[in-house]
Amino acid sequence: MNRECMTSKEMQGRERGAEGFPPAAKMALFLIFRRFAGLSFKLEHLPKAAEGRTTAADLRAAVPALLRHRYLVSVRNSWGERLFYIPQEIADMIQGEWMQPKLEPISGSEIKLIREAKRGLALDLFRSLVWIAKYGIPVTAKGGIYQRALVKLSGQTALQPEDVTGLELSYPHQETIQASTAVVLDLLLDMELIIQAPKAWQLNMQAITFWLEQNVDGMNAELYRRVQTKYVPAEAGLQHLVYALSSPFFVPGEWYSIEMLIQWLQEERLLRLDPPEEWRRWLWGWIEAMCGFGWLELGCHNAGGRAFRWIEQPRRLGLAQDALHRDEDGETAESGFCVQPDFEIIVPTEVSFACRWELEAISECIYADRMSVYRLTRESIAEGIRLGRSWREALRQLQRSSSGVPDNVALALEEWGRELGEPGELRVFPRLDGSLSKLPELGGPNGIPQSGGNGSGWIFCREDRSSYRLFDTGLEREELFPGLDQVPAIWLKTARSYHSSTAREMVSQAMKWHVMLALGIKGEMYEYLPAGLQGGADWQVTGKLFSPNSSEGRDAVLTPENWEIMRLLLPEIVAEDRNGAIAGNPSAGKPNMLL
Repeated sequence: MNRECMTSKEMQGRERGAEGFPPAAKMALFLIFRRFAGLSFKLEHLPKAAEGRTTAADLRAAVPALLRHRYLVSVRNSWGERLFYIPQEIADMIQGEWMQPKLEPISGSEIKLIREAKRGLALDLFRSLVWIAKYGIPVTAKGGIYQRALVKLSGQTALQPEDVTGLELSYPHQETIQASTAVVLDLLLDMELIIQAPKAWQLNMQAITFWLEQNVDGMNAELYRRVQTKYVPAEAGLQHLVYALSSPFFVPGEWYSIEMLIQWLQEERLLRLDPPEEWRRWLWGWIEAMCGFGWLELGCHNAGGRAFRWIEQPRRLGLAQDALHRDEDGETAESGFCVQPDFEIIVPTEVSFACRWELEAISECIYADRMSVYRLTRESIAEGIRLGRSWREALRQLQRSSSGVPDNVALALEEWGRELGEPGELRVFPRLDGSLSKLPELGGPNGIPQSGGNGSGWIFCREDRSSYRLFDTGLEREELFPGLDQVPAIWLKTARSYHSSTAREMVSQAMKWHVMLALGIKGEMYEYLPAGLQGGADWQVTGKLFSPNSSEGRDAVLTPENWEIMRLLLPEIVAEDRNGAIAGNPSAGKPNMLL
């Protein structure tokens, strides 16, 4: 394997955070991730992940340690089956630290840009919220959104249907709602910024306030986590593609070959050598969506292949308190906009959306992008008064959030305001809830750890975990190695010679458990992983034979006459309690770091 090695300093630092973590469990976690990515699996599925000297039994024996250190989650589905999966934040950690695609950048002079990054998903969601706040989303008796409202709402976003068509998303009212509008509404629903109600969709102003107070980096991180969680199909290979594409190894602004990335994935056996054509189509669709969301650009290089570059790579640590802009005293540091004498307002990208929210009530948005432009007019002040904002409030907002208001602009606002009068009692455009001060819960349903969306939207491409329940009960020995108590202890303790019939039973038991046999052959001990047993009295076994000093096994057909002594090599089981149960999931806390 070509996995990059950690430095000894990094290794020591991580190992201090995982004291007592069995080294074999690290390899088990890697193999499980490589085979299943973030998909759920049963214990009986683990033979698909085994490789070389690491058997399915080794993987099963590592599960309790992986649960204790929170690298695996244990759940029960609605049928009562016990399942396990790697949480997304752990999958991110594994990909970022163990599987770094060391690709060389391509010179920009060799690249022809074929798809630019758009203005960004965060701004699209903001503009959509503003429109909903002003005009609402009434629904029909059947729960559908009126077509006129859908057309107006779609006009608020730079994201277009062709940006997300390749994701082949499925959602309600698909015949009337464009895919790009469906994505925007899905994310607003998933973050509970809007709530579906019988007569009209409603704004959740507490959640909106918290959301708009974040900086753009924090927004992009959270949006990427949700997009990654919700829109990637339940296919391990496609999940590995997405993990690898977003590797922190890639430097924003540098071009990299998509074909080379796919080749690297295949060399690491994270992707099949002959992936289905629909997978390739979906990959292009994913990259096009990343462009539409404002994070990525797609190009074609002179050699004929395709290339990508990150414009800004969303942090995958998600939304957190330290994502806010803060000054040296720990207070939030708000950047301001510039009010010009010609009544235009220049809004740099670092100005918070909470600040822009009030601008939307009193001014016209002329241009919305990373740098936005608004304009104050008599008509915009009249609209602001209709929406519940007086000219005095408008002037105070401009003075508070800018570097200063020119005298001619302030005089004009006063003149327009006195002519237009005061707002009535009905306040149409909602104000932000300034009392919100803490993070909302980002955990998933039923207490199941989630990274990103919790499935409350209407688009979800991965496996449906809404019916899963956390299952913290420890693993019993019988679950890991069925029939262990009925196996003679001597088979496990001492290598010795056995009658052919007993040897056959031991081989059969090794195959059931997927464990190695220790075989003494011509005075030297070998390990043997049996795979097939044929014959009656003159039986033989097929499998892999591992010599003492080699990690690579070779195919070997053996008969009892080929070895002198034997025993079953059961993996060491640690953290066994007095009742024979293996420790299960802790109820809370963050994962320790592995390396």
